[in-house]
Parts: sequence; C-alpha cells; structure tokens
Amino acid sequence: MRPSHLRSLLIVEMIVFGAYSVARADLATDIDSILTDKILAKAHVGVMVVRLGKAPQAAEVLYEHNAHLPLIPASNLKLVTTSAILDALGPDFKFQTMLVRHGDDLAIIGDGDPSLGDAEMLKKVGWDVTTVFKTWVEGLKKKQITAARNVLVDDSVFDQVFVHPDWPENQIQKRYSAGVAGLNLNANCIDFYLQVHGPGQVVGYSTDPPTYYFTIKNDCVRGGHDSAIVLTRQANSTEIILRGSTPTSNDQPASVTVADPPMFAGTVFWETLANEGIAPTGNVLRDNTVRAAMHDPKTASDWTLLAVHETPLAQVLARANKDSMNLYAESMCKRLGFGITGQAGSWQNGTAALAAFLKKTGADPAEFHFADGCGLSKHNTISADTLIHVLGYDYASA
Repeated sequence: MRPSHLRSLLIVEMIVFGAYSVARADLATDIDSILTDKILAKAHVGVMVVRLGKAPQAAEVLYEHNAHLPLIPASNLKLVTTSAILDALGPDFKFQTMLVRHGDDLAIIGDGDPSLGDAEMLKKVGWDVTTVFKTWVEGLKKKQITAARNVLVDDSVFDQVFVHPDWPENQIQKRYSAGVAGLNLNANCIDFYLQVHGPGQVVGYSTDPPTYYFTIKNDCVRGGHDSAIVLTRQANSTEIILRGSTPTSNDQPASVTVADPPMFAGTVFWETLANEGIAPTGNVLRDNTVRAAMHDPKTASDWTLLAVHETPLAQVLARANKDSMNLYAESMCKRLGFGITGQAGSWQNGTAALAAFLKKTGADPAEFHFADGCGLSKHNTISADTLIHVLGYDYASA
C-alpha cells in the first residue's frame, strides 16, 4: 500500500469477544480522551465498539462516535474485499492459470492470479519470477514438444482497464499503483538491481525478470549518501528511465510498474521458452478468444491443456491483508465481479459485488460507496458501523 492519503479522515472499529467480553467501566472516558487529543483536532473520526453475541444481530454496542458517518477507509477496504470473495467463492477456490496448445501455438489463459511470479513472496520457498514458466517448459520437453510458433495471451477474465482512473496519474510507476490484469507477473513490476562503479560513473544494472520487453534509458550515477534512485515510466509506455544517484549497490530491488501486464507476462514466457531451448518462431499476441474456445464443446477438442498453475485463495488473502498489497485486493475485486456476473471482471461489477455483500451483512447502503477494491481511490467511503457488520459477519461465519 502507499502511505495513507487520509489526512484528516480516520475510521476506528473494535469488536470485543471471548475472554475480553467484559467492558471496562472507563472505556468511554479512555476513548473520549483520545478523540480530544490535539492531533485529531481537525480530523473526522468514526468509532464503534461492540461485544459480540452468538449471532451478528445479538451484538451489544459498548461505545460509538460518528459510527454511521462514511469516511475514506484507505486499506481498511481490503477487509471488505477479502471477506466478500471468501463468502462468494468459498475457501476452496483456487486461481487457475492454464497453458494450452493449438497447433504450433502456445497460449496462456489468465485467471487474474496476482501471485504469479511474485518474486518477493516466492523467494520464501526458493522460487523466482520464472519458476512456473520453467516448470512448464520442462513439461513441454517431456511431451516431446520442442518447437513453438506464437505465444498467445488470453486475459479476458478481466477487462483491459489496468489502472483505475481515480488513481494519481503521477504515481502510475509506483508499486502500489501497479496495473490490474487478467494475467499478472511479479506483481506487474520489474525490479532493478544496481552495481556501482567509480564516483560519478553511470551505474550498471540487472533486472528481475531479465527481459527485452522494455527499453531502458540509464542516467543513474554513483553519488553521495543523500542521493536517491529514481525510476519513471510514462503511461502506456515500455520505456523506463533510470536516473538519480546511489552510493552503493542495492540488495533490495528498486521497482517500477509495467505497461500492459499480460503482454509483459507473455513476453517473459516467450523469452523463457527461447532460453530453455524452445525458441518460438512467431510473436507474442493477445487472443481473448482462447478461454471461450476451451469451454465451447464445438471447439474445445482443438485445444490441448498442457499445464495448470493453481494458487489457493487463502494464500492471496494473506498477502492482501497482512502485506496490504493493492494488486492482490484489486485482483480479487475483479475476479469476484467475473465470478458473479460471468462477464470480464471490472471495477464496476467488482465493486457492485462488494456492495451486494455488504447488504447481505445488514449494512446500510447509505453508509458506503466503493470505487476500487484496495482503498487507493479517494472516492471510497465506509462507516465504522459497516466495518463492524463485516467483521461480525466473518466471525459468525467462521
């Protein structure tokens, strides 16, 4: 997530249950003293504290202050998104990214999985950005498939509005503003590792994944300790500008978002094929008819399923909520929209599904409005009472 843009807006919600069900007599006094602190003098604050009962409707309100006032939630919105998809698709749901073959063409059918090739997450299990792709290539070789023509990309599970129109235009290169697509790779970022040389000299660099998808203009030099690396990219551009200065090489990646994430993923797969000895003779092409053809009885036999990469929903939920990954929340928002409507997942049908879930919990529709699924848009609003409805519903459903 990005640092909070709430400024003077804050929502606080609390649930009391179990061994802590006895409210302190001075609870109201304690909270009132916090709300009168000068740091909150210009803030709008919503607070609600409840003691849960055996059912959501049995909850007892212990304290409230502006509890029904809709405020900008920032990343608190991820609680709604993750709760909604868990409720609608179930805990056993898995994202399924498929590799299929038609003649000499290979096609990747995306399912909106935000974790595919996520280097930061996968390093914990010894994988890297292209481990899944390399595994697929090994499988091709075992099937005696040693040649390929085009690499097709089907990202039709989502629409192709990758960056939300409400998100700051001058921050599209930032990791927390990464595009949201039906096929994602490495959180839709490319990571830079710099190697410094002599003072004032242009630095060397490597990227993860290594790819020719971008052209890179490098003006970054070795500098003093007060220097900074700057990575920028214009909207819809595959030209990346690396500038600024750095005193040392970096162990932690400097990242910049990619343009057209599905084509980025397709290009990296194409390059992986070539590096592993199956050099495609054609191009990387978007073909959003493949998913439908695979499910059409008249054409399904024309396609051969070669591999499926599955990611359990629980894994995606954890990264969204614990690490506050915007891409993960937005992928779930759009995947929820697709799952419910059967149409390409979008912010329109995804947020409509979030609203339907909140109505199911008993929340008042006048107390929330959503523009995205992660909370980055300033047009999201929600009340503390609505969040209590969500958390109470989750608790009762566990």
